[in-house]
Amino acid sequence: MAVARADTASHGPAYWRSLKQHDFKLPPGTRVLPLAIEATELLGSTDPELRDEIAYESFVAWIYRDQRLAPDELNRLRVILMRNAVYRLGHIEDDSLFLRSFSILVLSVLAAQDLRVPFLDAMGFDDLLDLGAHSLTDERDLRGYVLHKGWGHATAHCADLLKFLARSPRLSRKQQVLIVEVIARRLQTARQVFTWGEDARLAYALAALAHRADADPSPFNAWFRDVQQQHARVWSGKFEPDLYVRERAQLNTLSELMADLEADTTDGGAQDIRAALRALRADTH
Repeated sequence: MAVARADTASHGPAYWRSLKQHDFKLPPGTRVLPLAIEATELLGSTDPELRDEIAYESFVAWIYRDQRLAPDELNRLRVILMRNAVYRLGHIEDDSLFLRSFSILVLSVLAAQDLRVPFLDAMGFDDLLDLGAHSLTDERDLRGYVLHKGWGHATAHCADLLKFLARSPRLSRKQQVLIVEVIARRLQTARQVFTWGEDARLAYALAALAHRADADPSPFNAWFRDVQQQHARVWSGKFEPDLYVRERAQLNTLSELMADLEADTTDGGAQDIRAALRALRADTH
């Protein structure tokens, strides 16, 4: 799948650095969408300054801080970002990671803006959720911080997108189940214990579900039972490191979730999940 290209004249790094120096504030009559579309290409840069500090921050400023894009413009941008978010999905340790990962991170900004001023229709919301679930499940490049190139962080960025979508009143109970299942699957199939904060970011997405007034504890309970069974297998018979890594990755995220839920006990929607987590912790310690 080809990367969506900007249909505007490209500006050089000096121009973008100048925008950053001016805090991405643009004159009132400036057309922001062409610049935003151009910035989507910078999200794939291997230069962390251009990618993280300029392109991503420009989107935060124009989409969320200044709200300079109209609903139809946000949706046009969303389509470009969604296409780029699956570019070369499944490839391992090549530079396509950055375009995928940071396109998803900007999509999380769009999802956050939709919570404040809704612009997604039902199909747009469902497509965005399906993308987040698909990307979290099928991403194979799980690098966190890449030497000389900065953050890869695809798992964390998918978690950020799912976190904001999990807060939406549009979210169905079926979609609640999907989010829990794809997070559990990511942790079970990663074959590593995440060390760059991904476990906490996944926990934030789960906490967003748990704090909903209509929170559904059933997918959490099913997952917790599975973790208990895995724990029993790890510590019975011959020790198998692969099984331990799988269990540890899940328990680390669930420990972060436990801390989040214990820090805020006022939300009635989380009570059953909090109780089930306490029981799981007692069984696995």
